Amino acid sequence: MFKNASFTLKLTLALVAIVCVAILAVAIPVNLLVGQHFEDYVMMGMRPRMGALVPLLQEYYAAHGDWSGVGELLRANARPGMGWGRGMGVGSESTDALRLLLTDARGLVVGDTAGRYEGRRLGRAVLQRGLPIQVEGRTVGYLLSGNGPREEEFRAKLNQALLWAGGSAMALTMLLGLALTRSLVKPLRMVRDAARRIGAGELTYRVPITSRDEIGDLARQFNEMAEALERDERLRRQMMADIAHELRTPLSVIRGQVEALQDGVFELSPENLKPIHDQTLLLGRLVEDLRDLALAEAGRLPLERTEVSLERLIRRIVEAFQPRAQEKGLALSVELPEALPPVQADAQRLEQVLENLLSNALRYTPAGGTVNVRAWEEPQWVVFTVEDTGTGIAAEDLPHIFERFYRADKARSRADGGTGLGLSIAKQLVEAHGGRISAESAPGKGTRFTVRLPRGDS
Repeated sequence: MFKNASFTLKLTLALVAIVCVAILAVAIPVNLLVGQHFEDYVMMGMRPRMGALVPLLQEYYAAHGDWSGVGELLRANARPGMGWGRGMGVGSESTDALRLLLTDARGLVVGDTAGRYEGRRLGRAVLQRGLPIQVEGRTVGYLLSGNGPREEEFRAKLNQALLWAGGSAMALTMLLGLALTRSLVKPLRMVRDAARRIGAGELTYRVPITSRDEIGDLARQFNEMAEALERDERLRRQMMADIAHELRTPLSVIRGQVEALQDGVFELSPENLKPIHDQTLLLGRLVEDLRDLALAEAGRLPLERTEVSLERLIRRIVEAFQPRAQEKGLALSVELPEALPPVQADAQRLEQVLENLLSNALRYTPAGGTVNVRAWEEPQWVVFTVEDTGTGIAAEDLPHIFERFYRADKARSRADGGTGLGLSIAKQLVEAHGGRISAESAPGKGTRFTVRLPRGDS
């Protein structure tokens, strides 16, 4: 029934239900206590007047031996004008009829001027509030006063007042509950509407923050999520534009070379085919790098972890890069301790990381410079660095160097054969191994990349 009801209605009904329970929890005990104390009050007021009737009842029982026919005696003495009225002295006339009850010694009602309780049995606690009728030293009955018309009217008005108060409280609660829930639900509706607009593609929309409570915190968290979605969408679009831009240049070179060969501008020779071959290799590397980066960012890059000697891996890669360093007139050196702890890693992926870092260092270090690879151990890590004396990276570019297609030196983009993804892939591969990578640089002084990998012997 309430499954499809609005949150405003549910919250309002919950408040009304709570108030109803609270009203009942107060009204019922109040009604019982007021009624009991009122009856005690009436009984105390009637006790002196009822005491004058006790001798008549004693005489009646002594004469008859039981209470048969005593009802007529009670009704005769309870009629108005018989001197038993409230507020009247004994022997004075009364304007109200009394309500009198008489029981036998066991509590069985043998006389009731209102005729309601005859034949019923009253409890010991009720009997103790009445006047005992004793004949020859034994108790033969009890005389009690019931509620007369005025007392019944008072009780009815009390119950009516309680009902009116409870009803008014529930009505007021419903009105206030509606106003309160609407004010509480309003920011939630704003979040809901914002979710719909963002779902429709309006990623720049934000929820107005109107409070500092939990709902305000929800709005702030929602806005942060929206900002993250907008940032991711912006990066996605930028990545698509970057990929198209990166593909356009090698494809343009290939197309130009092929058209020149077709038109006879260039002769078909190994020298004229080499640019086509080089650009084809560049396209292959770009596609492979994009695949690796996508898998790494999705956490789906397969890693074949084995115990790897980082010392041997570094020496092997540095030796393979020596010809390129010598060709550029660079000094490529390595500093390693006598022994390094092993690491649990994918050897091929670690080679890819070191190759990317060395390629970057050789690419941006001018002739006569140096590139140095060092390694050492720390309590929880095995660390290696690749440091060069190249052009360095500006402070404003340093936070972005691990982003896709980011190049600090825009003038040296593709002519050197780089895809712009090497550092991004290196970062993803290191983090996939549970490691960390960082960079330090100063323009004109060089750059140092530091890689920390978890020790495999810990």
